[in-house]
Amino acid sequence: MVLLVSVLFGMQALCSWAASLPAREASAALLSPSCGDTAVEEAADLALRQINADRKEGYIFRLYRIFSVREHPQEITGSVFYLILDVVDTECHVLSKKLWKNCTARSAHTTVYGQCKAIIYINQARNIAHLNTYECILQRVPPRYIWRVCPDCPVDDCPTEPKYLEAAIQSLAKFNEESEQTHYFSVLNVTRASMQWVVGPAYFVEFLIQETSCSKNDTIADISKCKPLPPELAQTGFCKGSVVNSNLEHEQFVRISCEIYSPQDPATEEGKQQAHQTPATSSHNHQEAFPSETDPFSPHLEKTVGWVKILPPSSEDISFQNLPESPNEYKDGKPFPPEAVGSTPSLDRGKTQGDKPDLTKPVTGPVILPFPEELSLSDSCPGEAKEMNSIIQPLLPKKPIKV
Repeated sequence: MVLLVSVLFGMQALCSWAASLPAREASAALLSPSCGDTAVEEAADLALRQINADRKEGYIFRLYRIFSVREHPQEITGSVFYLILDVVDTECHVLSKKLWKNCTARSAHTTVYGQCKAIIYINQARNIAHLNTYECILQRVPPRYIWRVCPDCPVDDCPTEPKYLEAAIQSLAKFNEESEQTHYFSVLNVTRASMQWVVGPAYFVEFLIQETSCSKNDTIADISKCKPLPPELAQTGFCKGSVVNSNLEHEQFVRISCEIYSPQDPATEEGKQQAHQTPATSSHNHQEAFPSETDPFSPHLEKTVGWVKILPPSSEDISFQNLPESPNEYKDGKPFPPEAVGSTPSLDRGKTQGDKPDLTKPVTGPVILPFPEELSLSDSCPGEAKEMNSIIQPLLPKKPIKV
């Protein structure tokens, strides 16, 4: 009996070792290309496009620097890239569907910065660029860094405070009065807010708006009472407004600018193909993340899974290397439920695409490993910053010392 148990345990251990052998061999095959390599630059560009296209809230991220990259060439054509990207947010909302290169980076004192880990499979031969998973952690620049270089600059405040909602409503009233839209718009939510004392209190707000069922041919006393149009019919918009109260002139100065998005904009056929095209074939200004339905390879490409955490303001400098375990987190500007933090998908849970093969089709999916713990071994990583930001440059993580 003892001999039988020993044999069974031995067989189990042998099977476990054999099953883990391909993964270990694949992990050992990871390359460390240069962070300035053309293929790496293209992978980072495509990964960031698809991250932005996958998100429904917040602002488009712009590439600041490639921090680390590992490459896993596939037995089939193509490679899987494991990227860590330093990113900053822009002035474009994700609803605009603009490419990150076409979005203006925020001024230094209003920047939100951080890092994104991304796993992307690129197959030039089949014209495929598929983002497998991503996770981004961002934070606002601690106020002390802002005040050192710009003591009078406004600092981002909590956008849910009533004074900012009132400023959004006031500025939207100007838009409703002056625009040529057929329906009134109402405030959906304030996404960013700050205050500064000029000649009196000045409020600066960025907010989303939605089209309502109330016609502009009618006189409406309270726009908030208007019901929103159904999602398939309603236009949405992104606005930047300000309300400046002058104590000298006893006047109020209101400014507003809005971008309006048609309900069909995010689902255009050009947009569907954009994010998954390789750089040599992409030429449009909008993006969306959809796998090709005509390519026989696509059944083995699973849906992109990822998340974004925006940490609340802190006096500490945060990165992937020293992330605190705090329930007070934000997902694209909104409170992130504590119970969701532990249940978010992790890039460390690697998998081999096609574990459940279709017997009628050959399994040709890419091998996706757990995100490598070891950073790039290339001396060229981290790469050069794409632009200089005097405030966040000292806050970016440095390359660890090799032991």
